Amino acid sequence: MTSVTVGNGQPRVPRRGAGLSVAGQVRAQRGRYADAVLQSLARGHRGQPAAQVQKVLKSALTPLGVRLSPTRLHQLATDIAAGRPVQLT
Repeated sequence: MTSVTVGNGQPRVPRRGAGLSVAGQVRAQRGRYADAVLQSLARGHRGQPAAQVQKVLKSALTPLGVRLSPTRLHQLATDIAAGRPVQLT
């Protein structure tokens, strides 16, 4: 068994299966980050033409691994342009 010393000098034994896997944690963090990016874009692009908002959404969310159908992308862009609340889920 391996122990790890933490900042206060107390040994800590790592627990196995205590939570999400690393891949699950990364996936969850990426999802939360994508939601934050969407909210920020929604605040900044409210009232702009839906076509312009759609281009910005696609270019901002694709590098985060978020792939939306054209219909969903258009719906989000229309909602943002109209000032309605948006969410990825």
